[in-house]
Amino acid sequence: MKVRNLWKRQLLITFCIFVFCFGTGCEQKGESFQEVTLQETEQSLNETEKNKETEEIHDTPKTTSIYVYVCGAVNNTGVYELKKDARIYEAIDCAGGLREDAALSAVNQAEYVSDGQQIYIPTQEEYNAGSFSEMTTSSSTDSSDGKVHLNTATKDELKTLSGIGESRAESILAYRDSHGAFQSIEELMNVEGIKEGIYEKIKDQIAL
Repeated sequence: MKVRNLWKRQLLITFCIFVFCFGTGCEQKGESFQEVTLQETEQSLNETEKNKETEEIHDTPKTTSIYVYVCGAVNNTGVYELKKDARIYEAIDCAGGLREDAALSAVNQAEYVSDGQQIYIPTQEEYNAGSFSEMTTSSSTDSSDGKVHLNTATKDELKTLSGIGESRAESILAYRDSHGAFQSIEELMNVEGIKEGIYEKIKDQIAL
C-alpha cells in the first residue's frame, strides 16, 4: 500500500512539473511572437511613411506661376495668375478677351509675359492717335528706364546691347522660345555664347 501511494505521489509531482514547464514555454513563445509582430508592424509603418514622403516630393508641382495686370480695352481688367512661359494672348483670354474697340494690331499677342508685368491694350482711337505707346507694355524698351526687356525684345532691339550681334541675339530668342520667359537677368548667362564678361557689360542695360 505504501509503495502504491508513493508511486501515485511521484506521478502527481511529475505531472505538475510537466504542466508548469509546458505553460512557461507557451508563455515565452507567446511573448516572442508578440515582439516579432510588433517589430514587423513598426517596420511596415515606417516604410509606409517613407513611401508617402517620397510620393509627396515627386508630386510637388514644378511649374512656377507668375502674376500680370491686364487693363485697357479688355472685358475684365485685373490681376491674373499665369504659367511662367505664358504669352500675352493667354493673359488677354484670362481678362475675358478684347473689347470691340480694342486695337488688334497694337500689341504682339505672341510675346512672352513676365512676372509683375502690366499689359495695356489700347483702343483703336488711341492707336490711331498714337497716344498709347507709353501705356502699353508690349514694347521691349520701357521709356522710364531705357532698358531692353529680355522677355519682349526683338532681334534688332537685342542687337543694340554692347557685344550682342545678330548671332547672339538669335541665340537669346531661341533660348526664350525653348525655356520660356527669363526669370532673372542673370539667366542670360545660360544662353550659348553669352558668358560673364558680356553679361557684366550689359547688365545695367537690360531688364525682364
